[in-house]
Amino acid sequence: MAPPIRVLIVDDSPTVCRALAAYLAAAPGIEVAGLAHSGEAALARLTGLLPHVVTLDLDMPGMGGLAALERLMATRPTPVLLLSGLSRGAAGQTVEGLALGAVDVLTKYAPGHDTDPAEFARALVAKVRTAAGVKTVRSLPPRPAVGGAPGVPAAPRSRPAPDRAALDRAAPAVLVIGASTGGPPAVRELLAGLPAPPPFGVLLVQHLPARFTRSLAELLARQTGLPVREAGDGEALEPGTVLVAPGDRHAVLGADGRVRLNGGPAVSGHRPSIDVAMESAARAFRGRATGVLLTGMGEDGARGLAAIRAGGGRTFAQDEDSSAVYGMPLRAVQLGAVDECDTPAGIAARLAGRS
Repeated sequence: MAPPIRVLIVDDSPTVCRALAAYLAAAPGIEVAGLAHSGEAALARLTGLLPHVVTLDLDMPGMGGLAALERLMATRPTPVLLLSGLSRGAAGQTVEGLALGAVDVLTKYAPGHDTDPAEFARALVAKVRTAAGVKTVRSLPPRPAVGGAPGVPAAPRSRPAPDRAALDRAAPAVLVIGASTGGPPAVRELLAGLPAPPPFGVLLVQHLPARFTRSLAELLARQTGLPVREAGDGEALEPGTVLVAPGDRHAVLGADGRVRLNGGPAVSGHRPSIDVAMESAARAFRGRATGVLLTGMGEDGARGLAAIRAGGGRTFAQDEDSSAVYGMPLRAVQLGAVDECDTPAGIAARLAGRS
């Protein structure tokens, strides 16, 4: 019999802590290891409690959730599930937490909103189980110095110069990147390694709820210096631009290079679906489409990567050692859909013509 999943709950509200503890204690195979009402208390209790998963509120007095998360990832990396509020500011903080290495996010239950408490409890238990299955959570390098006000892109950083003539000859028309659990740090690493500006358009599909994808685009723009924004319906995917598929909308690329958004049924368990985006790129651009499938659970993107490869395009998958969850990339490898496996930085170097 497998040992129970030990969870440390971190929230400055004793009421919220008690509610989360009750939901988790009622689930088979989950044990509440302890409660902490501040970032400082959480860090102090980590070594003694040895939790398998930490649920972390970001909006706390004293040491805030982001500071605690950064310290945790540097000293004792542990799968972290973020509990997010409903404000736009909370969305921005949450995305920054995901970029620091948190595994997933769950919007807090708030009386008076649409979420049913029983539905919230089911989602909490499911996400804790998923977080506990993350094979590797590594300490991250310090956040890049971005400067400027939030939402203002930093100046592009110095990058190794590619062979521009060779790159232009071999460049795809579009690059489609798919990511899920553990994706934001990997996406940042990949985008930061591309030439600035890249001679192709980039469409990113990251599995996130709708309220977080705009904040993700803003954060990636600040961190990489590239023009990254949430895609609008009918927007052209131009060379040098990174468009992020909005949460809860499929992103379909047309032969005219425009992104069409739709609210069709989930595909491969997701909306937006990586498969939908990659398959549309394969149809529209054939051999001038390139696909990259990064860390994530499940198999979304594997069929899409296979479609790009079948059409003559290049395909890459994140390797097992650098993946937080080696699920989607593994499935693509099993389908014979992958030309090369590498770290996100290694994939970027190949796309930039540096290796």
